[in-house]
Amino acid sequence: MGETMTSENEIRAVFNDVARMVPGAKWAVCPLDFSEYRDAGYNFAVLFYYPLATLLTMENYSEQAQYELQQATFPRGRLLRETLLAAAERNEIRLHIAPVGVDHQTPPYITPLSAKEIGVKAGVGWIGRSDLLVTEEYGPRVFTLSAVFYADEFTVGTPVTTSRCGACKACVEACPFHNIYGPEWGPGVTRDDLVDYHNCSVVRWNGGKKLGHKVCCARCMECCPVGVENVRAVIDGAAAAIAKGA
Repeated sequence: MGETMTSENEIRAVFNDVARMVPGAKWAVCPLDFSEYRDAGYNFAVLFYYPLATLLTMENYSEQAQYELQQATFPRGRLLRETLLAAAERNEIRLHIAPVGVDHQTPPYITPLSAKEIGVKAGVGWIGRSDLLVTEEYGPRVFTLSAVFYADEFTVGTPVTTSRCGACKACVEACPFHNIYGPEWGPGVTRDDLVDYHNCSVVRWNGGKKLGHKVCCARCMECCPVGVENVRAVIDGAAAAIAKGA
C-alpha cells in the first residue's frame, strides 16, 4: 500500500467539513475488518449519518407522508456523497463509497459494506429488534452514507455489543406484516433471527404496484422512542437558521 498523503487530523477536518453540509450530520470510524474492501487497499470505514428532515411518529404517520419524507431525503444524501468524494480527491484521501443494493426481491440482500455493521463497530448505536441501526443521538430516524478509506493510523470508536432497547417492543407491535420476530439483538444474534427480511421486501414491493413505487412503510422506524427530541431539535434549529437567513 502506498503512503497516505493526509494525517488523521487532516482527515478529521475534511470529514467535519463534509458533515457541516447537512443539519445534524455526524460521523464515526471503525477498523475495516469485516468487508471485502479490506483486501483492496483500505483499512478503515466511516459512517456519516444525519436525522431525517421531518419528524414522523405513529401519531402523524401516513404512507404518503413517509414517501414524501423519503423523497426529500435523497437530495441531501446526494449532496453529502458528492461533497465527500470531491473532498477526498482534493485532499488525496484514498476513499471509496460502496454501491447500495437495489434488488428488492432476491435474497440475500447483502451489500459489500454494511452501514449497520460500521455503526455498531464505531459505537454509533446498536441493532434494534427491527434490525435497524438505532443511533444514540437520533434513534433509527437517520439517513446513512458509508465509505472505506486508507490512513496510516486513525482513532476509532468503541463498539456497541449489547442492545439498549430494554423491554420496548414498539417496532414488533407496529409491523403490519408481522415480520419482526421480537428477540433482542446481541452477540451471535443474526438478522434472520430478528426479522423476515425477504417477506418485508416482497410484500412492500408487491403492495406498491398501484403506487408506482415500493411501499415505504417504515413504521418500525417511526414508532421508535429513541432520539425523538434530538431529531426535533435539529429540525427546529435548521428551520430557525433558514428563517434568520431570510
